[in-house]
Amino acid sequence: MNKSSQEIATVDTEAKQGKKRKLTTTQRITYIAMLIAAALVLKIIGNLFQLPFFKVTFVYVPWILAAIVMGPLGGLTVAFATDLLGTLISGGIPNPVLALSCAVFGLIMGLVFKIPKLDPKLKILIGTAIVIPVCTLGLWTLGMTLYFPTKTFWGWLALRPPQILVVALNSVVTAFLFPLMRKKGLMK
Repeated sequence: MNKSSQEIATVDTEAKQGKKRKLTTTQRITYIAMLIAAALVLKIIGNLFQLPFFKVTFVYVPWILAAIVMGPLGGLTVAFATDLLGTLISGGIPNPVLALSCAVFGLIMGLVFKIPKLDPKLKILIGTAIVIPVCTLGLWTLGMTLYFPTKTFWGWLALRPPQILVVALNSVVTAFLFPLMRKKGLMK
């Protein structure tokens, strides 16, 4: 049996036993790159469906997946890189506070998924309940206020409630991926 067959067999065995497999460095880099690419595509598609003060996007799904599979640092990396690269690709100037908001989103989700003995659906609920006020409403609003002082903090905050639904929808979509992730040994 060659090495790739052994790897596949190991993954199947671990998945059947309900264990989360340990990723090699190469696998981690590959997953991070793939999730950044997927998030960028979703971000670009989301820009096509942008309404005046929010956009319908599924960019948060790869961020949450990165946090689940690779932990806080993986979630932080994918979310931060997506924001930075997405802004540069679209010809914009990166806003460090918005980039921080994205990075903290991935970090928080990753930290919540480190909590032992909690159902993953409860973890995603807790993570979502934290990132909405901290990132979606807090840091994002602060970033917009600092870079675009045409509105006050409260003026920008008043525009954010629809984005709460977008974040929640992304969390629900991610939760539907849990059975597949368990089957592949990417989560317990």
